[in-house]
Amino acid sequence: MQRVQSPPTASGTSGAVTAQATPGRGDVSSAVTALPAAVTVLNAPAIGRLPVATYGDLFRSLPGFNVSNFGQGAIGYGLSLRGYTEAEHGRDIAYYIDGVPVNEISSLHTPNYADLNILLPETVKTIEVVRGPFAVEYGDSNLGGSVKITTKDSEPFGSLGMSGGTQGTIRGVGTYSTTQGAWLPYLALEGYRTDGNRDNSFIDRYNSFNKVTTTLSDGSTLSFRAQAYGTEFGAPGYANRNAIEAGLISERSATNPTDGGNKQLENFVAGYSSGATGQELNGTLFLSHDYFNRYADFGGGQRWQHDDRTMVGGRVSKTWTGAVGDELPVQVLVGSNWRTDSINAFQAPTTARTVTGAPVVNLGLIETNLAGFGQVQVKPLPWLKFTAGGRFDQLLYDIDDRITPGGTPNISNGITSPKLGVAITPVKWLELFANYGQGFRSIDVPLELIGNPGLQPFKIVSTEGGFQFTVDRFKFFASYWTTDSANEGFQAAPGLPVTFLGKARRDGFDVDSRFYVINDAANAVSVFANFAGVRARLLNSATAFYVPNVPDYVTNVGVDFNVATRKAERLSGTAYVTFVGRKHLTEDGLITTTPFSRVTGKLAYSWPDGWTAFTQATWYPGNRLSEIAVNFGDPVTATPADIFVSAQPTLVVMAGLSYKFQTAAASLGPTRTLFTK
Repeated sequence: MQRVQSPPTASGTSGAVTAQATPGRGDVSSAVTALPAAVTVLNAPAIGRLPVATYGDLFRSLPGFNVSNFGQGAIGYGLSLRGYTEAEHGRDIAYYIDGVPVNEISSLHTPNYADLNILLPETVKTIEVVRGPFAVEYGDSNLGGSVKITTKDSEPFGSLGMSGGTQGTIRGVGTYSTTQGAWLPYLALEGYRTDGNRDNSFIDRYNSFNKVTTTLSDGSTLSFRAQAYGTEFGAPGYANRNAIEAGLISERSATNPTDGGNKQLENFVAGYSSGATGQELNGTLFLSHDYFNRYADFGGGQRWQHDDRTMVGGRVSKTWTGAVGDELPVQVLVGSNWRTDSINAFQAPTTARTVTGAPVVNLGLIETNLAGFGQVQVKPLPWLKFTAGGRFDQLLYDIDDRITPGGTPNISNGITSPKLGVAITPVKWLELFANYGQGFRSIDVPLELIGNPGLQPFKIVSTEGGFQFTVDRFKFFASYWTTDSANEGFQAAPGLPVTFLGKARRDGFDVDSRFYVINDAANAVSVFANFAGVRARLLNSATAFYVPNVPDYVTNVGVDFNVATRKAERLSGTAYVTFVGRKHLTEDGLITTTPFSRVTGKLAYSWPDGWTAFTQATWYPGNRLSEIAVNFGDPVTATPADIFVSAQPTLVVMAGLSYKFQTAAASLGPTRTLFTK
């Protein structure tokens, strides 16, 4: 086996952009970085430097994100952007993996529930984040923004890794790939176990990712991907904050030792791509089955939530790039997507996982989303570019309510989401931009539509203006944005009723900066800082001011690096401190959380023969009860006794070894760089 050396890459904004040039906001391009919006791109080398104990860690250092760990076993993390609450398991961000939607529409867990635990960091090629509803290709859940994840096609090596750490955590992962042959495989298998920080918070899981890609005679590519994921987990529940602070109960004790659940997911994805850059034709077909059970107590006794869904769909898009009269650069994007979910949802009271009463939800549902979208970029002057687009989504519901047959009529909603933007680049180092976009979230049938048959999709209107300048080794980005919601939906915890709070306005600003201390072909060292400040206000009442569960600010300050040491060995890693502001837990703002901080870091040392040793840690130096704090009472009349929390561990430490072995049978010199596709 020949040695494998990872290529040195320089981090860009948010530890994300490689040293090579990428299209900017003033360019006519299909790259996401050409959107007149706040965009962050995270690539595979940057992901390798991040401390990733769970998928939420992929996003924690990125500008604008608030990321919370519920500590309730293998359920979706709380991710939020643009002033939306992380308490709803990421429902207000549209997530896609290889063109396949992740958000679970009409979920019994929480509306548009998003669980990315199926994601293996080793398989990720890029993560593209657009803050705000400004990406025309994404519809449902595109409120706070969108996340597009693309997996790797191939690498000229395989790998084996083993790590372990505090809380009885152990993880093993192996990959196999090659860049030779007609069909290029990328295979990954993971096994994971942790006891968790609190009693009854264990997680056991397996994850198998299998992808093959081939190049056809005309240069187009065809890929097939199959994945199987399974997990069983315990859930410690939420503990009363007053009781913990008074020393009456341990912050690690479980509310109900029989809470927990399991999930199995299998999917199959076919992808097609052809055409040169700027002339792409892309298509995706997918089939997925997801079987989910959760037993949880949110203050009213344990309940069983069961969701069994099959999702089928596809998307296609075509881009043309050219010029009108050889003088006016133009790009046109058109596309469509289709998604149908067949869902069986059931919820009933239980004791120790035994049903003890009549079901409160028992329905079958077929929900379909048909959509078309288009976008035009026009550059009439060398320093001026306009972007205009929009999409139309048709939502169709076929509802079988087995508790009250015919009680909830079938509905059909059509939603139009226009997008407009302008980019001005008066000099090459300065980009100015402004945009306007509308977004929406579909109605959740079991949680929202039943009992409210006239409810309409949740629509927002957002505007943004900002700038970015890049001078030598310094990058600075800033933007100010506003978002108006037609009807705010609030759910204290999954399975609890959804309350409609009426109109709301969010406004805030993002700042993101990075200075490259060293940035050459062999070494990269940079310091970064980002800040997102938010005001989220209700507009319908003189006494109800605050949208609950939105922190006043989230900021990160840190450093990342990838440097040569001796004899082709390398030292790399990331370290940063996160500061999260207070959250109002009631509409009047009288009950809040306390601001807190979190320190996160990873250090890795690599040898040219393929070995890498690493260690990573997350430390909460102060308050550990504010990351997850839930109001189980009324959003208006709650008292401090209604606040329940899930305490974070003071310190989480992981360490491990990995080995990369070459699979491409070529005669490579000792410093030959091997790349990922």
